[in-house]
Amino acid sequence: MVNEASSGRGPQDEVARVLDLLRRLGATDRELAGAPELRSFGDLALELVLREAPPLPVDRAAAASGLTLEEFHELWQVLGLPAVRTDEPVIPADLVAALPVVGEFSRELLGDEVTRALARVVGSATARLAEALVDAYRVQFEVPRLQSGESYEQVVERQVEMTQTGIRAFEAFVTAAFRAHLVRVASGTWMPDEESGTTRRDLFVGFADLAGYTALARTMTMGELANLLSRFEQTVGDVVGTHGGRLVKLIGDGAMYVADSSAAGCAIALAICEQLAESAVLPPARVGGDHGSVLSLHGDYFGDVVNRAARLVALANPGTVVVSEDVARAAGDGYAFEQLPAQALKGFQAPAVSFRLRPV
Repeated sequence: MVNEASSGRGPQDEVARVLDLLRRLGATDRELAGAPELRSFGDLALELVLREAPPLPVDRAAAASGLTLEEFHELWQVLGLPAVRTDEPVIPADLVAALPVVGEFSRELLGDEVTRALARVVGSATARLAEALVDAYRVQFEVPRLQSGESYEQVVERQVEMTQTGIRAFEAFVTAAFRAHLVRVASGTWMPDEESGTTRRDLFVGFADLAGYTALARTMTMGELANLLSRFEQTVGDVVGTHGGRLVKLIGDGAMYVADSSAAGCAIALAICEQLAESAVLPPARVGGDHGSVLSLHGDYFGDVVNRAARLVALANPGTVVVSEDVARAAGDGYAFEQLPAQALKGFQAPAVSFRLRPV
């Protein structure tokens, strides 16, 4: 591949060619003026490729979506999107076209408060997905190509091609995965919580963390730390999925997961410890678990069962699992439980009766 130096073409020539590409994609003079640095042109190119119609200013977007200006600003905020001036034509037209369903849900089905909560979940989940995808593109594609001698113009052109050909397939993949999870969740057991107006589920809740992570992280470069956390997420995610559980969230050096039964939760806990013990990169894990009724709210879980599971981690030695009495009682014959001395758990009045989990 011929780079800029060998071809005799300078930075100004490259800027001119990228500007020409952006104009062909539909960029306005105002948008080009707002992206004065070469490295920001790729971001604008992505926006232009994804654009289905010219963006709208806030007042027109609100009117087109059937929301008041105040309602639109509130929804934009709960989606986690940055504040914009009223006269800026930056609201994506496809988002505006999708917003009437939010108003319909709010007025006729779910109510304002629940609709806002769901919008916040959507914003958080899609923001994380977007960050993961962009980070992967930067690290795995953009940086290596630039380091190999490709010009920024060539990288942007390839990004445009990839987006044009791949975005619909990726969106279809996300939609299909969402539908599969929707069916899975709907088929699970639940009960209404009449007092709080929410739902409760009977679940095993597990927390896993990396033993010695804080001290280890101080000795690592940012790249090494990123690799460690990525491997941890992949390992835990694979184990949880294999045994039919759900990875709820990652919390720094830890992870929270749920399973429909104590047996499944115990299988996941032991498998996490086993997988990390065999890793040449990851430190050992400690896992704590409890089983019982939890409050299900916006894709997360709350209550004493969750809090107890999180506290039981502190009782586990590296590479071991500590669970509650309820788990030991419900897990079945495939596991052995060694009762530990009763110990106080932060936030709980009575000393905890806990057990070290072992496979039979």
